[in-house]
Amino acid sequence: MTEARPFTHRDSGTDEPTWLLDAEWDTVPRLDLAAITARCPHILVVAPHPDDETLSLGATLADLSASGADVTVVFLTHGGDGPAATPRRIEGDRAIAVLGGQIATLWWDLPDGELETSHDDLRRRLAGLIDERTVVFAPVECDGHCDHDATARAAEAAARQRSAVLLNYPIWLWHWATPADIDWSRLRTLAPSLPGLSAKRSALACYTSQLQSDDGLPILGSSVLDRAHRTFETVLLPAASDLAERVDAAVQTGRARAVIAEPFDAMMVSGEQDPWHLDDFAYERRRLELVLACLGRERYQRILEVGCATGQLSELLTGRADTVVAIDASERALDVARNRTDTVRWICGAVPDDLPEETFDAIILSEIGYFLDGLELTATLRRVRRQLTARGEIVLAHWRGRTAGIPLDGAAVHAQAAALLDLPLRARYTDVDLVVEVWGEPVSVYREYRGAS
Repeated sequence: MTEARPFTHRDSGTDEPTWLLDAEWDTVPRLDLAAITARCPHILVVAPHPDDETLSLGATLADLSASGADVTVVFLTHGGDGPAATPRRIEGDRAIAVLGGQIATLWWDLPDGELETSHDDLRRRLAGLIDERTVVFAPVECDGHCDHDATARAAEAAARQRSAVLLNYPIWLWHWATPADIDWSRLRTLAPSLPGLSAKRSALACYTSQLQSDDGLPILGSSVLDRAHRTFETVLLPAASDLAERVDAAVQTGRARAVIAEPFDAMMVSGEQDPWHLDDFAYERRRLELVLACLGRERYQRILEVGCATGQLSELLTGRADTVVAIDASERALDVARNRTDTVRWICGAVPDDLPEETFDAIILSEIGYFLDGLELTATLRRVRRQLTARGEIVLAHWRGRTAGIPLDGAAVHAQAAALLDLPLRARYTDVDLVVEVWGEPVSVYREYRGAS
């Protein structure tokens, strides 16, 4: 890992598309946190300042709290000078209450900005809280803030002394570093639930002192919040090999296609041809018409539809493209789709792994994004961006209502897409039910039709 470069919060930092579109993410495994906590049920999160716990792992902490896990957050400082009851300490207590009533807190009120002078004391106090059945989350050793880096050194020493499991979390690393600076082999990802992601967003809103400033450049600026609002969270294995090997094998595989397809196949097990009522429900017919209306060009060479279900939209797209390719995880749904038309190339597969290695000048994800978890979504968006032609469009269309029993909702999907895509927003339509966004180079249908410059 590269040594941290100087930075301030006033810098814009490395932007989200640069981070999230990097192909190295394709190699990053998921962390099997459940396997780790099964043998180490005590969880200690070490936060140098109030907000570090939420910025880094707020959604995961909310999920752990909801599961009844034994979680303690240690705030080493209260984030400022003066008496203990600073605004940030009050904000920290509020944030933890939002993340979950099961989370215990300890406030040590050490001097802000001076933790590097307290190494022995920090190591001793942390060692007194942990043992071999504890998972310790602490900042990464090169996060770039003096307090974060000092906390990392003390946590590493304490974890080694007490045979605890150590995992590092990045915050400012995302700000000063670039993808070339990262040891990607150390990264592991987590896919929190939608309630966890929502709790994290609400907890961050508690830190008003960090979200506001007289000069318009708050500590938690838009770039920091974009990173904090990802639909996934990230930890790093410790740099020290003896500590890394304690968690290196805790890898979770993604969902198999059969698992993704099961609930959709079950809806069709009785022979139902249109369980989603795409043919006769006014909302669904209108959604398909709006997607077609939002396409920027009259004609395309190649269109890909991701999550085509029983093929209604794909069939309509054949009137707008020379070639239409459609993919869905449900073989039963595709059996119906194949009976609709033989002019579409149908692919049975799960995204992102089974996406065809081809390029397209329009890629449509309509009411599919929220059936993916945060890691599947970002991986799919990264893949389709990679497969888009130079003047192509990515179209996202999702219901705006609340979801239940699925990983995400429309708001989360579209917010993540907006942060990840390095394309201009060409068009956006919203109503009480639906949001449709088209990402790609702005085009004028009028000028193309008239042949004007």
